[in-house]
Amino acid sequence: MFNDSSKEKLFYDNFLKNPDKNLSRISNILLKLGNPEANLENTIHIAGTNGKGSTLAFLKSCLIENSYSVNALISPHLISMNERIIINNEIIDNVSLEKVMKKCLKILNNEKISFFEFITACSFELFSKNSSDWNLIEVGMGGSYDATNVILKKDLSIITPISIDHEFYLGNTIQEIAKEKLGIINQKSIAVFGPQEDSLKEVILECLNQKNSKGFFYKDDWDIKKINNKIIYEDKDNNLEIESIGLKGSHQIINAGMCIAALKTLEKNGKIKINDNQIKHGLKKTDWPGRLSLLSGKLNNIINKNCDIWLDGCHNPAASEVISDEIKNMDKERKKETILILGMSKDKNIGKFIDNFFDVSKEIIIIPLENKPSINLEEAINAVNNLDYNISKKLSIIDALESLNGRDNLRVLICGSLYLVAKTLSLN
Repeated sequence: MFNDSSKEKLFYDNFLKNPDKNLSRISNILLKLGNPEANLENTIHIAGTNGKGSTLAFLKSCLIENSYSVNALISPHLISMNERIIINNEIIDNVSLEKVMKKCLKILNNEKISFFEFITACSFELFSKNSSDWNLIEVGMGGSYDATNVILKKDLSIITPISIDHEFYLGNTIQEIAKEKLGIINQKSIAVFGPQEDSLKEVILECLNQKNSKGFFYKDDWDIKKINNKIIYEDKDNNLEIESIGLKGSHQIINAGMCIAALKTLEKNGKIKINDNQIKHGLKKTDWPGRLSLLSGKLNNIINKNCDIWLDGCHNPAASEVISDEIKNMDKERKKETILILGMSKDKNIGKFIDNFFDVSKEIIIIPLENKPSINLEEAINAVNNLDYNISKKLSIIDALESLNGRDNLRVLICGSLYLVAKTLSLN
């Protein structure tokens, strides 16, 4: 959409930063557009702290493999704003995106809304004009007051694992955050749940009771696990044996399970017809950049050939715990010294994030995020509670990698922010 990052930043600067919790702004622009969201049929809405994007990617791939067309709203984008909007299985083209953006900007007439509210309105207008078999909607942040939660008709909600994140906006306890996430569940509807902390059971059941809705729960109603190099999905009516999935990491097995559980729930309720073999093919073909990706490009030329560069967008403690476990699994197959190149937004809990890596890495290189307040060296050092870390700083990803040149048998993990993932992919 934009030729360079400076133009994109100028565009973003036109929108509200940190808007209050309110659906009136998005409702107002959608009203002026003729309420395109009211026309959406066959909609799956996805909220949670971690795994939303991967679960959507699995769903998109499986639906397409079963010959369904898909529209999707995804956030954030990595390289291009176009990535946020999928129209009939394809990323939106520049001409169509520019056209709808100009239309929505004209309708706004200088009224202030957030960028996410704006791109959500653009998406719903495009979805209404380009109907597909299924609409997949990923929540931006929270749920109840997220711009996407104006959708009146939902065939299914998916609640991925909930943990502490965005405390300044969603609440300081996991129960408060859960109430926000659960806000996407409609009256008399069905929700598929990924693994949740035991402390959330009462909050979840109370929400479902108030909304007269049903939950399809991990472990209680469906399960997925790896047995002898096979992935086995089970629920009361189904048993699938899966050879492999397209995304790396044991946590992605859970995300694949939420995808299967969602499809099987829709099938049971007569909303969809799916073929198990096509589900397996869809899971295997799924691709989602920046989720525990092994790089093979220009950046690899900076370090020695026997060193790996991994990239992951993990940016909260629950996600760093998962990725730390994956590195431990890698070490079982081939032991390497792990170095973190870390760039994090100022509002993140870096202490708990780093704590989860203590058993796999003792060296961290802090780098700033471009055009975004980010955690500095002093803050990182203060956050580790005197644990035995070697923490240094560099000015960029390139500088950090060049400082490792000449060292052998390294596993470099670039992480801490999806903005950092985007920058890394653009450099690679």
